[in-house]
Amino acid sequence: MELPEALRVALNELAEGVSAHALAQAAADLSTAYRGAADASGAISSPLAAIAYAVTRLPATWAALAETLAESRRCLPNWRPASLLDLGAGPGGAVWAAGAVWPTLARATLLERDQRMMEVGRRLLRAAPDERAITWRQTDIAADWGRLPDAPFDLCVCSYALNELPHERRIGVVERLWAACGGALALVAPGTPSGFAAIREARAWLIDAGAHIVAPCPHAEDCPMPPGDWCHFSRRLARSRLHRQLKGGAAPYEDEKFSYIVAARSPGAAIAARVIRHPIVRPGHISLELCAPAGLLRADVTRAEHDAWRAAREAEWGSALAKLPTKTRDR
Repeated sequence: MELPEALRVALNELAEGVSAHALAQAAADLSTAYRGAADASGAISSPLAAIAYAVTRLPATWAALAETLAESRRCLPNWRPASLLDLGAGPGGAVWAAGAVWPTLARATLLERDQRMMEVGRRLLRAAPDERAITWRQTDIAADWGRLPDAPFDLCVCSYALNELPHERRIGVVERLWAACGGALALVAPGTPSGFAAIREARAWLIDAGAHIVAPCPHAEDCPMPPGDWCHFSRRLARSRLHRQLKGGAAPYEDEKFSYIVAARSPGAAIAARVIRHPIVRPGHISLELCAPAGLLRADVTRAEHDAWRAAREAEWGSALAKLPTKTRDR
């Protein structure tokens, strides 16, 4: 996956005139803060930190959200959202991701607590190739947002923000998001046990509220993930030269692991199962770990099952299967 060219150029321009050493140190400090704190909501402590976040973290969070929204489009093929609400917008990555998936997006309301992140987001979005009406509101996302004049929104997003809230405030935020949503709600969190726990809790509340689970789950039953395991996916993103310099890595790519849920007011296209790990491919044999309505399954596919073999060869971690293979067993 490649970052949009206009966004890549805008990020490079954002870093111009800033000491590379200072930016790298700010990026390292951010990484430490996000790894070590249960609540990292105060990690952006300066304008330099906001720029460091945009340059080093926005590409990966954009990739996770772009994949989430692309899967939403596959599950809701006839849906064309025109309005977006992004809660905890940071530097505005959701506008870039949603706009690339749905060119019909015409307006967006971005709620963000930190003024420095908002300023960085404004600078980046000025470089966006498409004209959209963008409204920024400085808002404590854990508090009451007040009246949102453009509600309900076709698409509501909360990406890499729900997991940063105190646990006791998360469901209240999900409830307010769902009330503001007229079409679909996408929640994304880091692909860690704690990130998945936030998504899993939100999923349960949304099902109880009558939402239709669009992705990634193939069912609306209780999540079958056992203790000690967690549902997450991965997206590989090409790194820019600037990103490699600041992160001190030689690899030309990074793998962003994330957990997500997409809920909608109307049902999405039904799937038989979701591939929840990398397929294991051997000569004449492919093993798939699946989440299905019957629970967690392992499928062993051979060339003898022609249609299943073709689907298994094309499957990746995160792929949806339209039909279960014949040979499955409990995982």
